[in-house]
Amino acid sequence: MNKAERFQYLLQRYVAGDITSAEHEELFEYLSAHEFDEQLGENILQDLANQQEYEQTDLPPHISQEIIHNIFAAEKNTQTILPVTKKVMPLWKWIAAASAILMVVSSYWFYIHKYSMHDRNFASIIPGTDLIQKNNTDTQQVILLNDGSKVFLRPKSTLHYPVSFNTTTREVYLEGEAFFEVAKNPKKPFLVFYNNIVTRVLGTSFTVNTNTETGNVEVSVRTGRVQVYENDRLLQSASSTKGVIVTPNQRAVYKHTNRAFEVTLVEAPQPIAANEQEPLNSNNFQPSAFIYEQEKLKNIFSQLEKAYGIEIVVENTNLYNCVFTGDISVSDLFTKLKIICLTTNSSFEINGTKILIKGKGCN
Repeated sequence: MNKAERFQYLLQRYVAGDITSAEHEELFEYLSAHEFDEQLGENILQDLANQQEYEQTDLPPHISQEIIHNIFAAEKNTQTILPVTKKVMPLWKWIAAASAILMVVSSYWFYIHKYSMHDRNFASIIPGTDLIQKNNTDTQQVILLNDGSKVFLRPKSTLHYPVSFNTTTREVYLEGEAFFEVAKNPKKPFLVFYNNIVTRVLGTSFTVNTNTETGNVEVSVRTGRVQVYENDRLLQSASSTKGVIVTPNQRAVYKHTNRAFEVTLVEAPQPIAANEQEPLNSNNFQPSAFIYEQEKLKNIFSQLEKAYGIEIVVENTNLYNCVFTGDISVSDLFTKLKIICLTTNSSFEINGTKILIKGKGCN
């Protein structure tokens, strides 16, 4: 990436709270040179004036809004720092200058106040003896841990892990995104530390990543069950947000702005085995299970619930009397439901971890 793209990337990392110490220093060097003041100001004004969608702006709206919020929240400090001049400075230049100065003079604030819940940064809790695997390629890398667990490390991500785990726990530290297939061992919990949160499992498969648009951390479960909670090693206070339990085809979203967890369905639910330990495949899943001939919706919904581990609720019990004929064996879950609803004059919506079917039903 060129210098302008690098500057924008570092700015996004700074506001999202994911920036490393080295990146923090690099960002300050860019700001001190004032090379990108105009770019910063134009983007902020564009977001404020037009409130355009993310795809139409160089910086996501939540980033520029937080920058402006920080500037005006620290108005008293910036007024004493900015030089007094009789020349009227254009608004965008004032914003750019204030942004740069605010960030340059607030490196101490960055570590102490930006994460008021933290008394240490994430890097400080990673054991110095851990191995470090960085994926600088454009494809995922597979890492085999000594307990038999596999980690599918996504591009531009880093995993810190020991040569061998201790006798009580299995701990790894992730920066970026990865899919985990954890070997089952009830006596030794597997812990994934990822910035503000910890994912605790005994044996399962799941993905940990950060949503690039919102900056929220997401843990999506493929099989098994996981517990997700705040990382108390970084908490400044004794209180912490209550953790959540996540089951197959669900995801926990940690919103760092208000330190809250939200559990919802994944974007593309997959069929799961009855024991929830492994996904269904060509050996244990028969597509004919989703081929119907004048079948009542009550039976179809019951089968879908068992196949995907997702509760399906009907708004009107008369819907159970409707019948469906068709082959939906090759469709994903949501396409299956769309086809069924189209033929029964109904609709569906996602409510948290459940699916609600709405319609008048059949007599």
